[in-house]
Amino acid sequence: MADSKRRQHDVLVVSSYEKFAASVERALSDGRYSEIEVRKSASLTRRELTERSYDVAIINIPLSDEPGVDLALDIATRYTTGVIITASSEISEDVAEKVTDYGIIVISKPATSKSVNRSVRLMCAILDRLKTSEKKALTMEEKMEEIRIVNRAKWKLIDEKEMKEDEAHKYIGKLAMDRCVSRREVAEEILATEK
Repeated sequence: MADSKRRQHDVLVVSSYEKFAASVERALSDGRYSEIEVRKSASLTRRELTERSYDVAIINIPLSDEPGVDLALDIATRYTTGVIITASSEISEDVAEKVTDYGIIVISKPATSKSVNRSVRLMCAILDRLKTSEKKALTMEEKMEEIRIVNRAKWKLIDEKEMKEDEAHKYIGKLAMDRCVSRREVAEEILATEK
């Protein structure tokens, strides 16, 4: 995808340590992100997420008010936000074992700028693909619903006006074309009229 068409993402950094938050902001300073916000605790993060959404949350555990794993699981299960945890090398494997099935990425500390940047880019790419798939699924659902409505209208024309199926199909298509509306709109009008 060309840089000019790349969707910008909002990132939330959750860390009790200002140094870590500053290093993440530097690692993500390549212009791919529209906003990078920092919160210092789980409670502030939970409050923030009730007011607005983020594409990615990076949680540097432990936090000042809780270990942080529950916050990560909470975000991953309640929101459409991708979650990345940074954890010390001593506990990163245990943390990964708990959270991987929830789609949470775990980075072992000390984390390099490249590993943080790459993980956030990966998470954004996954989220973008999911959103594209959701849009395609909705479009397919809408098309299937239109086909069902048009078919019901055709059968009504066949029953009430004694048309053949291909005649009813052409009739709906011609009305839609003549009136510059969708076949679904014509079909809905046909279904709304009483015999």
